[in-house]
This record gives sequence, C-alpha cells and structure tokens, in this order.
Amino acid sequence: MPSARPSRAAARPAFGQEVDQVLLPVGVVAESLGMSAAALRAWERRYGLAPSGRTPGGHRRYSARDLERLERMRTLVRRGVPAADAARAVAAAGPPDAEAGAAELTEAMHALDTAAVQAAVSAALARLGAAGAWTTVLAPALTAIGDHWEETGRGVEVEHVTSGIVESVLRRHAQDRTAALPSAPGAPGASASGAFGPVLLAAAPTEHHTLPLTALAAALAEEGRAVVLAGDLPVPALTDALVRARPGAVVLWARSPATADPSWLRTALETVSVPVHPAGPGWPLDIPGAAAPLHDLPGALAALLGAAGGRRPA
Repeated sequence: MPSARPSRAAARPAFGQEVDQVLLPVGVVAESLGMSAAALRAWERRYGLAPSGRTPGGHRRYSARDLERLERMRTLVRRGVPAADAARAVAAAGPPDAEAGAAELTEAMHALDTAAVQAAVSAALARLGAAGAWTTVLAPALTAIGDHWEETGRGVEVEHVTSGIVESVLRRHAQDRTAALPSAPGAPGASASGAFGPVLLAAAPTEHHTLPLTALAAALAEEGRAVVLAGDLPVPALTDALVRARPGAVVLWARSPATADPSWLRTALETVSVPVHPAGPGWPLDIPGAAAPLHDLPGALAALLGAAGGRRPA
C-alpha cells in the first residue's frame, strides 16, 4: 500500500515550477532526507539551516531550495566531512550552483583528493570567473577548513595541502589570461592601450596568507589588466619592485594587525604617486595618504578597474 505521506519524489517541484513556491513541513523534509525531525531541528539550531518559507497562516516551511541545501549537507556528513564544516560550505556559498561547488570542494579537501580539488577549483573558475569563484566557492570552502582546524586542533594537513593546490590553480589561471593579452607599448606591464602600468600586488613581510591576492590577480587578468604578483616583500624589495614595475596602482595586503606595518606602507606612499590601497583585515580603517582600503574581492576589482591610472589623493 502506498504511503499516505508524500514521497521524496513528490517533494520535488515540477519542471518549470517556481522553487520558492514549494513549501514543505518538517516531517516531509525529514522523511525525504532519511532523517528524524529531531535531527533536522538540531541542524537548524546548531548550524542555522532554518526553513526560509512560510505558509499563508505563518507556519514555517522548507522551500525546495532549502531542501537542496540540506541534501548537500547530508551528503557531505555521510562522506565524513564534519557537520560544522559541511554547514559552513553549504550555507555560506549562496546560489544553488555555488553551494554545490563549495560542498564538492570541501568534500575533496577533507578527503585529501588532490585531483578532485584541482578539478573543483578549475570548474568553479570556468563557470563563475575568478571573482565569483573566490566569493562563492573557494573562500567558503577554505574558511570551513580553517575553522575546523582552529576549533579542533586537527586538519592542518588538509589546509596546507589543499590551499597550495587552490593557489596553484589560481596562479595558472592568471598566467593563462595574462599570456592572452595583446602586447602593449610603453611601460613594462602596461595595458593594451599603453595608458597605465600594471597593478602591483604585494603582501606585508612575513605575511604568508596571500591566497586573496592571488585570486585578485586572476580576476584582474580576466579583465585585461596586467598584474605583478610579488608575494611578501621586505622594505628594500618593495622599493625595488615599485621602481622597476612602474605600477599604475598598488595593493598592499595584511591579513593580521601583527603583520600590518605602517612604516612598510609609508614606504610605498613615498616611492610612487599612484593609488596605494591597503587591503585585508590587518590594516586600520583610515590611513592618511592611502587610497581607499579594499575589503573584498569584488570591491577591490571595481576600485582598481574604475580608477585605472588615477593618482592617489594628496
């Protein structure tokens, strides 16, 4: 005899039906996922995976999109990904396609499946571009891995191995896009129009967490902007790089206040007369003479492309 309760298939929207119009009670969702309602409510309480819909009478209900997120969460947990990491990767990713990409990458990272990590990063870059891939897939997965290590003291090997792969794929993506740019007259690294020099991206001395700079380099290269990705540089090396590269803009990255040395940044301000942007959470909000601070990749991309060739405020 068929069950009186809706089946898992019945919980799916029909082709062409607006997914947000499908509202499911907790019992139906729990049965669809093969879980208890109590476990589902525990996920809501612990990880914020709450239903987003409401009936006309005000009762909370799961949408089909909520169900997709929960299915990805369940799949990751069953494959050995810690529940907190799985929830971060799924909930932080945003749109369904990005959620799937972040979940897939997180799973591959925990398995130390280097080929799968490389494939997931490459697929995200091809589908979303560097800025979209970083914001919705790469950063959520890396954050989940890092948080797991900080909370449990375990998994440092996962972070070290997989972050290196992510950086390698991003660098290759940036190099491929840069190689495709037409030859430019004028200063070394100038754009195709020859109107301005490259964006020089450097990290503070001893600042080894530079993945966001690499992602920015890839995003700028996609937009046709030449980049010099310098890594962490002490003061003499930073001065030499600024003189030789003749940049059109400078980005100086510091993830931690411990590495954000104001005298290092002042060296750049005194060496060049182009915009010098502090970037990363290590810097204070207002630095006299510096250009606007860069807080996220989309904002950094917009600022650097919009002010190309402009001079920093006096």
